[in-house]
Amino acid sequence: MNNDNTNPNAGGTELPQAVVRPSHQRRISSVWVIPVLAALLAGGLAWRTLSDRGPTITLSLQSADGLEAGKTIVSYRSVPVGTVEGIALSDDIKSVLVTIQMRASSRSRLNKDSKFWVVRPRMGVAGISGLSTLVSGNYIGADLGPEGGVFQSHFIGLEDPPLQNVGGPGLAIKLVADRLGGLSKDAPIYYREVVVGTIQHYALAEDGRGVVIHAIIDSPYAKHVYENTTFWNASGLDVTGSLAKGVEIDMESLRSMIAGGVAFATRGKPGKPVQPGARFTLSPHRDRFDASSPSTRGKRFVVETPGLGSIAAGDSLLYRGEKVGEVVSHRLHDNARTVGILVEVYEPYSRLVRTNSIFWNASGISADLGLTGLHIHSESLEGLLAGGLSFATPDKPGPQAKAGSVFELKKKEKEAWEKWSPSIWLGAANQAPSSPRAGTGDKPGADSNAELYHHKGKEAGKSDSHHWFKNLFHKDA
Repeated sequence: MNNDNTNPNAGGTELPQAVVRPSHQRRISSVWVIPVLAALLAGGLAWRTLSDRGPTITLSLQSADGLEAGKTIVSYRSVPVGTVEGIALSDDIKSVLVTIQMRASSRSRLNKDSKFWVVRPRMGVAGISGLSTLVSGNYIGADLGPEGGVFQSHFIGLEDPPLQNVGGPGLAIKLVADRLGGLSKDAPIYYREVVVGTIQHYALAEDGRGVVIHAIIDSPYAKHVYENTTFWNASGLDVTGSLAKGVEIDMESLRSMIAGGVAFATRGKPGKPVQPGARFTLSPHRDRFDASSPSTRGKRFVVETPGLGSIAAGDSLLYRGEKVGEVVSHRLHDNARTVGILVEVYEPYSRLVRTNSIFWNASGISADLGLTGLHIHSESLEGLLAGGLSFATPDKPGPQAKAGSVFELKKKEKEAWEKWSPSIWLGAANQAPSSPRAGTGDKPGADSNAELYHHKGKEAGKSDSHHWFKNLFHKDA
């Protein structure tokens, strides 16, 4: 007996049957996406690391103070170019060997010209440097050499930063002196009393006969250094004194007195600009004998004499007993036969110096014994005490003397010179008297007599006088 209730086809309708077909494609599960991406990223990082990985070098230092393996970087122009990987003592335990992993970009510049040093806080006369390392820690500074050259993997570290590196632009020069003269590392270099550079370091010359001082002139001021530039030691004080003027103290600055310093100037027309590494002779003191040196006070002239006598720098230059200038300096000429005395005549008195002017020694007292008795001459009390020079110009003065003109120094004044009384206008050109002044070589300007009245009463003379000074005097009413 059949049970219709158990037959799936009892209703007369057949249900479709599922057919299993074999699959021809395999699908990757999404679970593998993340590991694959991680592997690709790791591979990329590994490739980049290997491509950036450069040569390994060793650096010999006196001390590893402040350096840490895995943390301390090597910096070139403030850009990391390497990392310290290891620190160990050398075989003779007299130094420290630092192993550094450099970047690939530095390979072509690792040669004999490369330099390395430890950057740490330094305090000197010029100030404090390397303060940033107080926060970031010490690091190794690098001055990589030019591209090319033989590759080098071992270097000896410098105790101090090099004289000139690309991270600190400037003009590197050498100053040669007989002795150090109170100069020190980081001492300033002055130009017109402005600090324009510093002394980096110094050492004895190879022959031991002098000192070679290495210095840097900062880039903005390097253009003021020429082949004919002179350098001198500006350290300490330059003290001069006389009975008339007392003691005079000259120094470049208080800083140079304490720390020492160097100053420089260029005589006359500047020469060719110097190249890095140029050598100059460092004078022990400033040579002020420079007739071409620009001065805001007046013109400079040279007075030549066989012997200096009592003339000294700072002595007065007199005209009719009036101080119109001073002695700047003096020195023995190159021929060793005469002494040159550099004088400066203040403005507007430089107009008094003509090509036919006469200079003489006005120091002390001179005496003449004749039929009329004994005549004692002294230019002035200041000339008696401190010495000095005087000059006079003939009644028919020649053209104005150019700065740097050389005159002969006479031993004493002649009586005829005392009588010379040329008319040379010292005031403004537009205020010069309109009357002709023969032989002065100056062009008269507009008349301004109305502004030049000296009231002398009846002693003024006749009002109808035609002399050039007629309007300088006016009778009181």
